Amino acid sequence: MDNRTKKLFERYQSGKASNEEQRLVEDWFATFDNQQENKLSEEQHAQIFTGMDREMDRLLKNRPVKRILPVRWLQMAAVLLVGVGIVWLGKSRQVPAKPVSYTLISVPKGIKKQLSLPDGTNVFLNSGSSLRISSAFGVTNRIVSLTGEGFFVVKHNQMHPFTIQSGGLTITDIGTAFNVKAYAGENQIRVAVESGEVNVKENNSAVAQWPASITHNQQLIYSKDSRKAILSHAQTDEISAWRTNKLRFDNASFNEIAATLERWYGVPVRLNGYAKGNRRYTVSFNNESLTNVLQVLEKLSGMSYQVNNKSIQINLKPSKRI
Repeated sequence: MDNRTKKLFERYQSGKASNEEQRLVEDWFATFDNQQENKLSEEQHAQIFTGMDREMDRLLKNRPVKRILPVRWLQMAAVLLVGVGIVWLGKSRQVPAKPVSYTLISVPKGIKKQLSLPDGTNVFLNSGSSLRISSAFGVTNRIVSLTGEGFFVVKHNQMHPFTIQSGGLTITDIGTAFNVKAYAGENQIRVAVESGEVNVKENNSAVAQWPASITHNQQLIYSKDSRKAILSHAQTDEISAWRTNKLRFDNASFNEIAATLERWYGVPVRLNGYAKGNRRYTVSFNNESLTNVLQVLEKLSGMSYQVNNKSIQINLKPSKRI
C-alpha cells in the first residue's frame, strides 16, 4: 500500500490530520457515497481518484514515494484500512471478559445439606463434603468438583451435559439420579446409579478399561491405588439412604467405620489396636444416637469404647496386623 494513503487515513482516524487533510478525506467519502447512489461511469471514477491523488501529492509533496499499484487500487485499499480501523476501535471498546471465580460449598461434620444449582439440578451433600462451582456454570459449562459424598438429581441437557470431577474421575450424566462417594482420605471412589445412566472415565488416561455406562442399580468401585474399576449390582436406594439419616455400613472395615462415625456425628474417633483378621461388617442404623451405634458395634465385634473430652476411642481386640 502507498504510505501516503496509509498515513493520511491513520492521521484522520487518530484526529491528528490538518484541516485540509480532513477536508480531503471527507470530500472523498462524500464522493464515494454519491458514487454508490448515482452509479458513476468508469471515466468519472477515474477523475475522482485522479483528483484525490493530485490533492495528496500537493499535501504530501515533501514525502516522495514509489508508486507500485494503480491509483484506484490505492484508494480502495485506503477504504479497507478505514473499515478495519473502525472494527478494531469497536473491539477495543468491548468490556473485557470477567475472570472465572469459584464458590465452595462445604458441609461440616455432623451436618447434611441440600441445595439447588442454577440449572435446576438438586444436590444432597453428606457430612464432611464440599462442592466447588465455577461462575461459568450454566453459562459455558455445567462442571462441578466434589470432595466427599453427594447425591445428584440432574436436570438433563443433552447439549450441555452435567459433569462432576472427583478424585481423578470425570462423571457425566446421561439423564439420571446417582450417588458419588469420593472422600479424600479413602482409597475407593464409588458411583452408584439410582435411575438413568452415567458415564465414568479416568482423567487424562486411556489405560483403564471402563464400561460404556452405568445404569440403574449398578455401582462402579474405583481403586485409587490400583487404578482398576469394578462394576457390580447394588441397591442404590440403600447406598444413598444417608439422605434420610439412615447410616449404613456395607462390608466396611473398622477404619472405614471410624471415619464414617466421625463425619456423621461430628466428633473425633480414634482406633486403638487392630481388628482381628481385618474383619468387615454390614449393618444399618435408622437415625440412631452415637451411643446406640457404639453399643451395637460393641456387641457385634467385641470391641470396647471410651468417651474422653467429647471424643471417642474405640479399642479393638488385640491381634496381629495383617
